[in-house]
Amino acid sequence: MPRPSSRDAILETAVQIASVQGLEGLSIGGLAAATQKSKGGICAHFPSKADLQLAVVGRAAELFKQAVIVPTLRESPGLARLERMIDAWFQYIQEGVFTGGCFFTNAALELDDLEASNEVLSEVRKLYGDYLRFLERCIRDAIAEGSVDPETDVELLAYELHGLEAAALVRHALGESEAYATAARHARALLDRHRSRPKT
Repeated sequence: MPRPSSRDAILETAVQIASVQGLEGLSIGGLAAATQKSKGGICAHFPSKADLQLAVVGRAAELFKQAVIVPTLRESPGLARLERMIDAWFQYIQEGVFTGGCFFTNAALELDDLEASNEVLSEVRKLYGDYLRFLERCIRDAIAEGSVDPETDVELLAYELHGLEAAALVRHALGESEAYATAARHARALLDRHRSRPKT
């Protein structure tokens, strides 16, 4: 296996720092200290803070895709894929892919109230939106398959599933050690309530 490039190694560190300290908390100087490189060495790869932030968001998207989206797509469209998506998300958060929790939830909440580069904020919003649209698509596919009740409100179910994910993050931050497991269990129960039932 080839060794990661200097740029890739810097990015790996930067992603984890940003997941804890936020994209706005990520600095050239701090990253230089963390990677034991000079500021010039960092700037050779990332000329500006916005360049660094965009690269970090891109790398975070790759990590999220590998942890959640790729396993989900191994399942055929339908309920199995929807269930796999939910399981994969909770597995991703429990395994600590990002030191600071869910990178994109943190970034979306952070950048919305800060004077971040419009390009960085737009990219975070786009990627988060892609995830939410994929969740809705998985629900629609499960309805089309016939395994989820056709009367299901797709938007509402997506809100409820995503709400459980968000609630788990908050409750875990408040010290509930079983927050992720509890939310995952409720998500599965929610899906079960929406299964198609034989008409009597």
